[in-house]
Amino acid sequence: MRYGFAACGVAALLAIAAPMLAHAEDPVTLKFGFPAPVTSYVNTEGMTPWLEQVEKASGGTLQIKLFAGPTLGTFRDIYERTLSGVSQISFGVFGPLASQFPRTQVTGLPFLSDNAKASSVALWRLYAMGLLKPEFDKVKVLALFNFPSSTLNTAKPVKTLEDLKGMKVAVSSRVLGDVAAALGASPVTLTPTELYQGMSRGVVDGVFVAWTAVKTFKLDEVTKYHVEVPLGEAPAYVFMNQATYAGLPASAKAAIDKFSGEAFSEKLGANNQAADDEESKAVAAKPGHEVGPISDAQYVVWKARIKPVIDEWIKTTPDGAKVFGAYEDELKKIKAAAK
Repeated sequence: MRYGFAACGVAALLAIAAPMLAHAEDPVTLKFGFPAPVTSYVNTEGMTPWLEQVEKASGGTLQIKLFAGPTLGTFRDIYERTLSGVSQISFGVFGPLASQFPRTQVTGLPFLSDNAKASSVALWRLYAMGLLKPEFDKVKVLALFNFPSSTLNTAKPVKTLEDLKGMKVAVSSRVLGDVAAALGASPVTLTPTELYQGMSRGVVDGVFVAWTAVKTFKLDEVTKYHVEVPLGEAPAYVFMNQATYAGLPASAKAAIDKFSGEAFSEKLGANNQAADDEESKAVAAKPGHEVGPISDAQYVVWKARIKPVIDEWIKTTPDGAKVFGAYEDELKKIKAAAK
């Protein structure tokens, strides 16, 4: 009789505990803020494959839901939304955050790199070496990468600095704004999602942006002339809310760590460079479009005109000379290793 009561008691406890155990095994759902269009190659070739890898590796403890467009935040505020936990993971660009991430802007300096894969690895290594601290002490950093060198996209041809003089040109960062001003243009700061309307409404006469953004934001519809010159690469990030990461199950943390870091940064940079090369060829093949570099003579003139921008950045940026030198060194090492 006592055994019967005991068995009933155990059964009752199991019945009560079963829903709790099932709930405990439910995956943690994280919201991924992605301000760009869902069709962007940064998503289709980068973020979605990554989150699928992480989910699988987590052993069912983690689910990541991507929110494309401005649902969780725009390029201007997705960083703050990540800090507040509105978005637990986010993709964004550093242009609107120049004052908070001054050292990271080193990749935006002109004539340093023409390969986003190599520069993305170099940027991550600067972070891993601690040279970018304390810029990242508020977030869990999953990836740091670059968009390829900016192309000058205009409605009118630009062959010389005289053609560029006085033109209103959209830029995405303070460094690129300084570059535009040094070349005689008038910089106007716009985020990627503002570029199309800026050109179509005449707010700007041209846009400094990578080929990848030309495709994503359909800028080939409002521009006809495209000058390819290495005027600096735009740094970007994948961040995670620190408190959210700290509260995850061990298996979920391990999955995120496994697929983040230098390898993830390199993949995103490589995707960017491949897409950039492809888009350059695609636009060049379109009727009415002209794509090409400036002349050798103009290259020398442009580089000389821009040099003071680099010198000023080194002088005014915390640890500027150290960061600049380390970035150059890493780029050289990566280039040598690729041979």
